[in-house]
This record gives sequence, C-alpha cells and structure tokens, in this order.
Amino acid sequence: MKVKLWSIFLFVLFLCVLNLSCTEKENSEPAKEKQWVYVELVTKSPTVTTDYFYFGQVNTSIINTIEEVECKNQFFTLYNIRYWNNDDLLQTYEDEQFSGNKVFKIQDIQEITPHKIDPIFYFDSTELHSSTLRIRNMQN
Repeated sequence: MKVKLWSIFLFVLFLCVLNLSCTEKENSEPAKEKQWVYVELVTKSPTVTTDYFYFGQVNTSIINTIEEVECKNQFFTLYNIRYWNNDDLLQTYEDEQFSGNKVFKIQDIQEITPHKIDPIFYFDSTELHSSTLRIRNMQN
C-alpha cells in the first residue's frame, strides 16, 4: 500500500513539474512579444468536431513550445483574431460580445504559419469586412 501511495505521489509530482516547465516558458518571456500567424485548429468534443481557420497573434514562445510533446495539453491564447465570415470577408472576432481573443489547446493545432504583419494588409479592400477595413485605415 505504501509503495502504491509513493508511486502515485511521484507521478503527480512529475506531472506538476512538466506543467510548471511549460507554463514557465510562456511566462518567462520578458516582453511577451507577439507574432502574427495563420492557424488551422481542430477541436473535438464527444459530439462535435470543429475546424477553425484564423489569423491572429500568439506569444512567440508558443511557436517554440508547439514541438514539445510534454506541452501538448497546455493552452495558448490567440489574440486579435481575424476570420472569414459567411460573406467571405475577413472580419475581426471582436465585437460587443467577444474580446477578439480565444484560448485553445496546443494539441488542437493542425497547421501554423508565421506572418510578418497583420493579414488585413494582404487583402484587397473589397475582401475586408468594415471591422478590418477600419483597422487598416487607422494604421495607414
């Protein structure tokens, strides 16, 4: 019985150390520099599988963490999300209800492509929703 308890204790301690090391990597970045990315995500629940195709920003430390097996169950935040709406226009995720950010598990990432600038500058103005067009006009 004592051996079982000791084994369980060591296992829990091991999991805590792994969790701490993954969390520490994201929190240790001095300025929390963000990188624009295109990301494809697949989230699965018992009843539904959902695909997401977003542009957004992630902490640069996440890009390095993606390849680490022990961090696959960790979460990351996708900031300043841009997505294609039902009219095939690139729109911001932010509105009266949503903050513009979403949290996902690293294991949900199917593909991630870094970009140098906000993707709204890649598209013609006819391909942008008024929310993204407003941002682009403010930054010009």
